Amino acid sequence: HRDKKRDKEKVKEKEKTKEKERDQDKEERNWDKEKERERDKERNRDKDKEKDQEREKEQHKDQEKVRDKDRDRDRDKDREKNKEKEKDREEVDQNKEKDDVTKEGGKDREKIKDKEGDKDRGEKERDREKEKDEKKEERERDDKKKKEKRSRTPPRSYSSSRRSRSSSR
Repeated sequence: HRDKKRDKEKVKEKEKTKEKERDQDKEERNWDKEKERERDKERNRDKDKEKDQEREKEQHKDQEKVRDKDRDRDRDKDREKNKEKEKDREEVDQNKEKDDVTKEGGKDREKIKDKEGDKDRGEKERDREKEKDEKKEERERDDKKKKEKRSRTPPRSYSSSRRSRSSSR
């Protein structure tokens, strides 16, 4: 009878130890699962951080692009303004040159007159002839222009010209 009791007790103890082992295993598994969850959370946090960093980088790049575009626009505007200023300067320079040329032309005429005084009479006569020829050519051109203008206007009819004469009398 005592043996039976002992056997029973042994069996109970074995069961208890088995149960303890199971509980320990369960706890270990739970603990492992918990650790794994924490690792997963950490990984996910890291991934999220990386994604956030990537987003920030993209935003920064986009901002840089916008800044670059703005800078380029500003540069283009400045270039246009500089071109306009340069054109204005060139016009002013050209006008100054024209004024200088006309002034120099007057001086040149004076020099020519001085030189004419130094030239002998034959050269003076040639110059005068040239000037006369030039004036004649100008007159002829003017006359041609006047004739062309006259030829453009239609001739008055005989009766209308008589009417105007009679009305003026």
